[in-house]
Amino acid sequence: MKHRIVVKVGSLAVTHEAGGVSPEKIQNVINDLHDLKLKGYLPILISSGAINTGRSQIKMPDEKKMMISYQQASAAVGQPLLMKAYIDALAIHNWPCAQILVTHEDFKERKRFLNIRNTINRLLEDGILPIVNENDTVSFEEITVGDNDQLAVMMTEASDAEKLILLSEADGLFDKNPNEPGAKRFEEIDFKDDFSTVKIATKTSVGRGGMETKLKAVRKLTPLGVDVILGTFLAQNSVSRLILHKSGTTFKGNPVRQKSRRKSWLSTVVKNDCYVVVDEGAARALLDSNTSLLPVGIKKIYGKFKRGDVIQIRHMSKILAVGLTEYNEKELNLIKGKKSSELNSALDYVHSKVAIHKDNLLLKKDEL
Repeated sequence: MKHRIVVKVGSLAVTHEAGGVSPEKIQNVINDLHDLKLKGYLPILISSGAINTGRSQIKMPDEKKMMISYQQASAAVGQPLLMKAYIDALAIHNWPCAQILVTHEDFKERKRFLNIRNTINRLLEDGILPIVNENDTVSFEEITVGDNDQLAVMMTEASDAEKLILLSEADGLFDKNPNEPGAKRFEEIDFKDDFSTVKIATKTSVGRGGMETKLKAVRKLTPLGVDVILGTFLAQNSVSRLILHKSGTTFKGNPVRQKSRRKSWLSTVVKNDCYVVVDEGAARALLDSNTSLLPVGIKKIYGKFKRGDVIQIRHMSKILAVGLTEYNEKELNLIKGKKSSELNSALDYVHSKVAIHKDNLLLKKDEL
């Protein structure tokens, strides 16, 4: 049986810190993935590095507000150079590849999400390595995935992979900053274990993610039944070592895998740091009666999101559920705490009498 795995490599795993693609680093990644392919694995590669590859050819702006266009232009220059390096590395093994560039919108919209899944399935069936990256050239705040750890989560669910491998500088999760004396590495963490109090290091100077984004990725996948393994790209055969549990930290997935594809989809496309806070009555109704979330039960709204985004529902600092919102954050601020009969006076157009319909809602207790 073929084992599908998603492997995510950060910018420094494939580029030089000063900028520009590193053919040697890319060859090491490809050689390792090819060895796994020969052993019966079907890898899907999530690769950062486009911005860092191309940034030396784009003039750095003086104004901070122009940074997004600088990054987009760098990605436009860097992406084909990055792909050429991958094609050259794969040619040694006579292994074809395909480029897939996506945004958060592609996963949020169900039809486009299913098209991504179908494309991945066909590529794997034909022995082609999918290489996926965020479409940084067109992404902006409202549609960006934000980091490739989040992208790896969504691609893992879309491809029905059994494992996600996250490669970073740190060789797993430590009880404190791994650069500090006496830091100890966690070898295995169960999906029910709480690691929110663990001190984590900051992100690298090149990447947009960091340990915090990787732990958010873990929390989204392991309750669904997917193992996540975190380790360093600095070692030889970095992916193989992690699969053989010779290094890194393995976050064990729920042994009872989530059977509902729609519910697992909701869990993985939820936008980080976008949520509503509900009162006691709404929390009790959601948990006990499996009802929709009504505007009257909403107390506060955090983050920027659009209608159709998947956001969190919180109460007393705990995440109760995630769901597909019928309104953006500005509209919810206008109707929070209001009864259904009062919505017409608060909004020009009422999309729905509910904020999140029960059919588009996943209670966190359902993941267990």
